[in-house]
Amino acid sequence: MVCCTLIAGLLALIVFPVAVWRPSPLAWRPYHVAARRPAAWAARIRSFRHAVSGLSFALRNEPNMRIHAGASMLVAILGLWFGLDLSEWRWLIAAMILVIAAEALNTAVEQCCNAVSRSFHPAIKAAKDVAAGAVLVSAIGASLIGISVFAPHMPSARISHSPICGQIE
Repeated sequence: MVCCTLIAGLLALIVFPVAVWRPSPLAWRPYHVAARRPAAWAARIRSFRHAVSGLSFALRNEPNMRIHAGASMLVAILGLWFGLDLSEWRWLIAAMILVIAAEALNTAVEQCCNAVSRSFHPAIKAAKDVAAGAVLVSAIGASLIGISVFAPHMPSARISHSPICGQIE
């Protein structure tokens, strides 16, 4: 068993550098691979443009993405207003990114499913429902994070002792 693991590790050390040089046959490229490949930095810039284009598509076409983006802006404004410290900002940024990323992936799943078939199919419905459920779970989690961060800063949160939060005042 140990011998097989060592052989597999050594083989990976030999094969991995060679495998990295070739593009994956499964990777989609907007240009033909055999054609002149652009410089590495130009390819990275193109990748960023595709990513920004995808986020722009989601913001233009998905009402829920606009709701999440607006809620994120509101949270950022409230965070500045209350003067949150760095650890609180970390939690809020992580929550905002989680929700926006989940909504973007939900949009991607919906677009893929719509490209396959516009007619009703139970598997497509399940895929769309699961993706929407993931957004719901991330939004609930982000809401709980927001409540836990902003509650101590609210003027009405002058509770002398709470078993969950400890001493607040």
